Amino acid sequence: MDVRPLTPVLGAEIHGATVPELIGRDGREVLRTLLLTHGVLVLRGQDTLDRARHEALGRQFGALEIFPGHDPDRPCIARIEHGADAPPTENIWHSDMSFRPEPPMGAVLRAVTVPASGGDTLFADMREVWRRLPPDLRDVLRPVRAEHSIAKFAPAALRDALLAAAPPLAHPVLRVHPETGEEILYVNQAYTTRVLGLSPARSAELLDFLLRGVTVPEVQCRIRWQPGTVVLWDNRSLQHYAVGDYLPARRVMERVSIAGDAPLGASGTPLPAGSLQPV
Repeated sequence: MDVRPLTPVLGAEIHGATVPELIGRDGREVLRTLLLTHGVLVLRGQDTLDRARHEALGRQFGALEIFPGHDPDRPCIARIEHGADAPPTENIWHSDMSFRPEPPMGAVLRAVTVPASGGDTLFADMREVWRRLPPDLRDVLRPVRAEHSIAKFAPAALRDALLAAAPPLAHPVLRVHPETGEEILYVNQAYTTRVLGLSPARSAELLDFLLRGVTVPEVQCRIRWQPGTVVLWDNRSLQHYAVGDYLPARRVMERVSIAGDAPLGASGTPLPAGSLQPV
């Protein structure tokens, strides 16, 4: 196996191994070690990967989540299709489903149809973003919580239904990785609505400052998709942004999400879902 880092901070391409060769105990240990080190892994040339092995690859890391409304024969696979009639919506920096009490620990995304150009995915290492913050600010943020909401950018007509299904909840601004103990900045543009305990103006100012750290190229890597490309990433320590520059071409991907757990803060305990502190 040939592992080639994408940047000094995050990402690696794996060459000389196919998905079937990575399924099993030995492959599981190798992949987990590489994922914890690099955050995002890229496998090229997996043209023969079928849905069963796609799911099996995800199960190397844990139980898979169910996607209602997708393929009933493969309920763990979500098909993400965009084109002229369905513009992309993932072109915003986010950590998948951070509005949930237990967001996914990671995902495996497979390219089905890719445009001739464009449609790349950017990843940002939130461990590195945290490390780049001033030490005194890191100390201030350790006990702080922030609210996450599915409805932050939702159309007004959908807000009530979305909030009924997934009420806003709080997560630590500093998340501690459950496997490595690394410290992670856990706020994102798509779902984080406010910092608890601050006035609206001060909360907005602080969030704006923290989220600017995601946009620094030195904390990012960029994945250019090809047919047969498979990408695995750690959703606990990374954010991603699917570039929506390819219309009117089509971009079709299939994803499995791996079940996760409640984010842990500096105290080592999660905040109960829905227990928001008053502003």
